[in-house]
Amino acid sequence: MNARQKAKKYKKKINALESDNDLMREIIADSPAMQELYDAYNKPVLATQTTMQFQEFKARRTVPVYMKGLDGFIERTKQAAAMDLFEGIKENITYEVDDRDMIPLTITASIFIGRGE
Repeated sequence: MNARQKAKKYKKKINALESDNDLMREIIADSPAMQELYDAYNKPVLATQTTMQFQEFKARRTVPVYMKGLDGFIERTKQAAAMDLFEGIKENITYEVDDRDMIPLTITASIFIGRGE
């Protein structure tokens, strides 16, 4: 296939895509929600990739054999393990206090899992 034939073939494909696009726009013109969805689907997303370093935090608690069937004891042990995890990560938690509205005072806590290089 020579260059002229390739150009003609690509021109036909472009014209078909443009007509499909025009038809779709006519169909969804009455619905702003559909228009927004269509634009979001066809808009290119600019994404960057980075490597992340993850640090795993673990907390271990043991349940004695004679307490194995007691759900209340297991729940308290889970809560104790969660508190152990909190002790390990609390220095990485950031807090933001929002007092613009005065009532109620809003405190937002956040933590990022993983660190960028």
